[in-house]
Amino acid sequence: MEDSKGATTEPYTFKLTNTCNVGVDYNIDLEIIQEENAMSAKNIATKIDENDKVVLLESTKTTVEGEEGDIYKIGSGTLDPHTSVEHSLRLWLDINAGNDAQNKTFKSKIIIDALQNQVAVYTEQILNGADPVISEDLVPVKIDKATGKVTKAKETEEWYNYKNKEWANAVILKEGIEIPADNAEIKEEDIESYFVWIPKYSYKLFNMGEYQSASSTITDIGSKTAIEIEFGLVNTTNDESNKNHKECATPMLANNVQGESGGTGECNVGEWMTHPAFLAFDTNGFWVGKFEASTPGNNKIEIKPDKNSWIAINVSTMYTNSFNYKDKLLSHMMKNTEWGAVAYLTQSIYGRCTSSNECTEVTLNGNTSYKTGYSSTNIPYTTSTSVASSTTNNYTGIYDMSGGAWEYMASVMETSANNGTPSYGSSTLTGTILNDERYFDLYDYAADWAHWNRRILGDATGEAGPFQISSNQYIGSFFNDNGLFVGTSYPWFCRGADAVRYSYYSGIFAFARDDGGIYNTYFTFRVVLSPKSVL
Repeated sequence: MEDSKGATTEPYTFKLTNTCNVGVDYNIDLEIIQEENAMSAKNIATKIDENDKVVLLESTKTTVEGEEGDIYKIGSGTLDPHTSVEHSLRLWLDINAGNDAQNKTFKSKIIIDALQNQVAVYTEQILNGADPVISEDLVPVKIDKATGKVTKAKETEEWYNYKNKEWANAVILKEGIEIPADNAEIKEEDIESYFVWIPKYSYKLFNMGEYQSASSTITDIGSKTAIEIEFGLVNTTNDESNKNHKECATPMLANNVQGESGGTGECNVGEWMTHPAFLAFDTNGFWVGKFEASTPGNNKIEIKPDKNSWIAINVSTMYTNSFNYKDKLLSHMMKNTEWGAVAYLTQSIYGRCTSSNECTEVTLNGNTSYKTGYSSTNIPYTTSTSVASSTTNNYTGIYDMSGGAWEYMASVMETSANNGTPSYGSSTLTGTILNDERYFDLYDYAADWAHWNRRILGDATGEAGPFQISSNQYIGSFFNDNGLFVGTSYPWFCRGADAVRYSYYSGIFAFARDDGGIYNTYFTFRVVLSPKSVL
C-alpha cells in the first residue's frame, strides 16, 4: 500500500494517563506475537498520529524490561503529572514488501515503556505536603485577581500560594465538556461547580471554650487576633520528645473519626493540636464548595456564583444529595468541624489577617434573594469589589460564609445524655440518614442552649470565646458573631446566619440551631469533597 493511502486507514486509538505527581517520558513500542505462518516485521509500516512512517527494521528494534520477543520502537512522548494524551496508530503492508509476505499473518501488541522525568507538580513549601489532591473530575484552575476569569491551571507551574493568601481552586465541568488545554479559559457556562482547597494543619489552642452557663467567666479574645496555624501531614501527639513546641493529641471519640464533644484530652491553651476536620477521612486536606449549594433542578447540585441558594428542603435532603453528589470523591454535607477549619484558616495570616493582631471581617452577603457570591446587598461576584465577602479578600477564597442563607451542618446533638444516638429533631426527617460516622459531628446532650462547653475543639463555637450576653444570646468574641448552641427541640447546628432576618448576628463565626425541618425557607447547605489521593 502506498504511504498516502496507508495514512488514511482507520486507526487504532488509545489513551495514556499519568496519575503520578511527577512527569514521565515514554516510548510507544510494538511487540511481535510469533505464531506459525507469521509475516516478517520488515514488511510492516507504522504511523503514530501525524508523525513520519516507521518501518519495523532492525534499526528500530529495542528492549523492554520484563518483555520477550522482538520489540520495535515506533513513537515517543512526554506526559506532565495528572495529564492524558490520545494516540492513533495505523499499520499497513509497506509498499516495498516482497512476495514473501503473501498468505502470512502479522500480530502484535502495543507496549508503553515509561520512565520518571524531572517534571513534577507544583508544591508550596509552607504546606509541608498538604498540597491539593486533584482526582476524579476535578480540574485545577487559576482565577484572575481582577476579573474572576477562570483558566485551566498547569499543575507543573505555580497555581496557588497560601503564603500570599491565594488558595487553590478547582472546578468540576458539566457532563460532556472536555478538559481544555493548560492556560486556556474555561467558560462559566461549562462549569458545574467550584471548590477551594483547605490544607491540613495544626493550630495553637487559644481558648478551651469550657463555658457551662450564662454565669461563666468569659474570656474576650478580641476580633482582630490571628489564629496561629502550621500546615503539615503529621498528627500532633501527647509525646513531647523532640518537639519544637508543645503539642497535644486531638480529643476524639472512640471511633477516632469524630471529634469529642466537650473533650479536652491532655490539651491546654498555648499547645498545638491537629485540627479534627482532617482526621475523619485521613486526608491531607479537603475541598470546600466555593459557594452555598444551588440546584438546576431534578435534585442535582451545582456550586456557582449568582445562583439562588437551594432552600426550602430539610436536612435529610441536603445530607442525601451531598452524599450522592460525587461518591468517588467522598462528597458530603459540610460538618461543624469543617466549617471551623475554614473559619480558623480565614482568621489567620493565610486568610484575612495581615499580622498577629490585625484581621478584617468577612463582609456580609446581604442579598435578599439569597444569591450566591454577593457582597453586601447588590454587589455580584463578577464585580471585583465582591472579594470583600471572600475568606481571603480576593477571588481565590470561599464565599457566602457570612450571611446568605443559614447553612445547616451535618452536626447534631444526641437524643439523651451519653447514649451516642443522633437526634433527628423534626418529624419530617424519616429514616437513618446519618449512615457513616465520618460524615457527621455528634454533640453531647443538654436541654440548655447556654452550655457551650459541649463544643468540639476546632469547631469555632466554644473556643470563639463568648464575652457578652444579650437576652438569651451569646455574642462571640470574634466580630460579635451570634452564638446559640443546640438544645432539646433544636438539635441541628446551622452557620453563617440568614442575612435577611439576622444580618446583625451574621458572620463566619456565627452559629445557631434548628430542628432540621422543611418549614423554614431560609436554610441551605454546603458540599465538601475529601479525596484521599490521585487516581
